[in-house]
Amino acid sequence: MLAKKFRLPIYKWQQEKKTTIARRSSFFIVKFRTNNLEFSRFGIIISAKVSKKAVARNKIKRTIFNFIRLKKLHLNSSRDILIIVLPLANQLTKKEIQEQLKQQLTVEI
Repeated sequence: MLAKKFRLPIYKWQQEKKTTIARRSSFFIVKFRTNNLEFSRFGIIISAKVSKKAVARNKIKRTIFNFIRLKKLHLNSSRDILIIVLPLANQLTKKEIQEQLKQQLTVEI
């Protein structure tokens, strides 16, 4: 799991009105925003529409956080990144989730 300081509190994202860059695919919406910290923070939103079972939603969330931790993406730059998981992502394997995220997280602010 990703350390707490690298996780983005979702309520803070909604409170702040800053410029946001968004990328969309069939499986994820990734929103980028600069922050004043020396590291990046990541937040994940998975609604019940993705899967009715919390176990399946948590499995996807753990896969995403583990990918971020292993690739050390939180050390690359200072931005807040919000990943919104869409219902089609439930059909992907772990490897496919990682490949899709890799494509989505290549944007620079």
